[in-house]
Amino acid sequence: MIIGDFLVQVDSRATHQTISCSLKLSEEPAMRPRAVIFDLDGTITHFNIDYVGMRRAALAELDKMNLRTPELTEQLYLYVMLQKVRTTADAATYEELRERLYGRLEEMEIKAAREVTLYPDVEMMLRELRDRHIKLGLVTNNGRAGTNLTLDRFRIRTLFDAIVTRDDCREMKPDAAPVIMVLTELNAQVEEAILVGDGVMDMIAAKAAGLRSAAVATGPSGMQHLLQTEPDYVLASISDLLELVDLLESENDQNASKTNMAP
Repeated sequence: MIIGDFLVQVDSRATHQTISCSLKLSEEPAMRPRAVIFDLDGTITHFNIDYVGMRRAALAELDKMNLRTPELTEQLYLYVMLQKVRTTADAATYEELRERLYGRLEEMEIKAAREVTLYPDVEMMLRELRDRHIKLGLVTNNGRAGTNLTLDRFRIRTLFDAIVTRDDCREMKPDAAPVIMVLTELNAQVEEAILVGDGVMDMIAAKAAGLRSAAVATGPSGMQHLLQTEPDYVLASISDLLELVDLLESENDQNASKTNMAP
């Protein structure tokens, strides 16, 4: 359910699209956010994972196991590849592929985690949200080892109340399962939570789980593809999240005031 949308202005003179955003709230009241769930790569850290290389590594494993079919190409998300194999291979073969693939991915993710950088003001933003008693979650398709290495490098792991990686859940985004898992660990309801992510899979997963989504065009997906998923909000950068929370809290307070004044 879309309860607000951003007016997006594109600077056509820029080499890349420069997005400036202002919130246009609908008349339908927005609930005060009590939980914010973040993606990792491309959302709070600069995206530096070779996702094409990962897909090629996955295809190489499929070739080794004689599981590759013409429809399995490097244009597909890894999760989609696995789902397609899952429908045709027996359980033991699928588990072997999954184990091999995750091992290859972990090596690449750990290398990336050692070199990745945090977006400016992320730690400040996370601490500010915690100071407002907003619960913080992280849901990522990365494995636990690379995720923890990244968070520990920047000393922000303890700022999250719940963390779900692909090692913690059988499914990955765009499936709703990891989002629902992190919501459960946060003890938060879908209507009081927002998922913030840079990828199409983040937006699809949020919608599948039934919670609001905020797209930030700082990853490889690009604004055009993100907008096609119809996110509830669009942010120019992750630093704009505090402004969004301010606006939603203000809207919530105004609606509560009107309700109290009603005869």
